[in-house]
Amino acid sequence: MGTDGSQKDSAPTLIGSVQRALRLVEAMYAEGGATAKRLARVTGIPLPTVYHLLRTLSHEGYVEREGGAFRLTDHLPLAS
Repeated sequence: MGTDGSQKDSAPTLIGSVQRALRLVEAMYAEGGATAKRLARVTGIPLPTVYHLLRTLSHEGYVEREGGAFRLTDHLPLAS
């Protein structure tokens, strides 16, 4: 709202961590699974952040680790 109480057009509030997590999901979907280093490279997200996001996505059941690669689970239905 403006100082006069009127509604102003403004950009929506965006949550950066959600945006980064979704970029990781998109990259894993496109790659069919990838190492954390590969995901960092293709998304431009710093490697430590990739590891934090992957740990969270794994804890919630959206990602699993197979060997050195991370892949999406069936927990997240993706549109074709």
